[in-house]
Amino acid sequence: MADWVGRGGGRKAGQPSNGFSGGAGMGGGRSSDQPSLQANSNVELAERSYSLKGSTSIGLSARSYSIKAAVDYGGSSTKYSLKQSKSTAPQRAGSSNKSASGEMSPRVADPEGNFIFTLEIDGIEVAQFKECSGLKSSTQVFEIEEGGMNHRVHKLPAQSRWDNITLRYGVTSDTTLLKWRSEVIQDEFSLRRNGSVVMKTLQLEEVRRYNFVQAWPVAWEGPSFDANAADLAVEMVEIAHHGISIT
Repeated sequence: MADWVGRGGGRKAGQPSNGFSGGAGMGGGRSSDQPSLQANSNVELAERSYSLKGSTSIGLSARSYSIKAAVDYGGSSTKYSLKQSKSTAPQRAGSSNKSASGEMSPRVADPEGNFIFTLEIDGIEVAQFKECSGLKSSTQVFEIEEGGMNHRVHKLPAQSRWDNITLRYGVTSDTTLLKWRSEVIQDEFSLRRNGSVVMKTLQLEEVRRYNFVQAWPVAWEGPSFDANAADLAVEMVEIAHHGISIT
């Protein structure tokens, strides 16, 4: 049994064998002259590019990626290019942003807090206040019912009025507002004064002024004492006026 390849009863050594050579594989596929996709790949990382979009980015900036692939059938390696773009840092409120058309448009300013404000009387800051309310105007509505017109009522503006300004502040040794109230009690109405409620930012920069004219204190209330409490002693003064202008 020397003329056999093995002992399992296979073909003789002299029989013809499958002589494929030089092909893309042993399965009888394409020959080596046809284009093929090589196994090794070259990955190239492009530089980071920063671009300003038309819309404003607020909060954490997100990274976006785009990948492009190009297959070379000439036998060279496949190349990939990876491009990374990073959004710009969020802008501060009140700044300008460039839109897609190239025009600069202002951003809407962020609202400020309601906890930093002062009172000025004739241009002099008189106290630090805990609470301010009553910055309000309203107009009465005069209604006219016209005969034969049942689907609506005519509504016309009538008398307008301003609410009194109510201020609450911690008790200190300063008695400026108490003296002003005493002048009114003594019928000295010629001493009406102008003033302003000034709203400020956290950096104590002025945001808005509520200017009132011909004002006089119509009411005052002292603090309520309680030996078991740990709150501030707070006074209240109510001011009547002839109108408010906002600057």
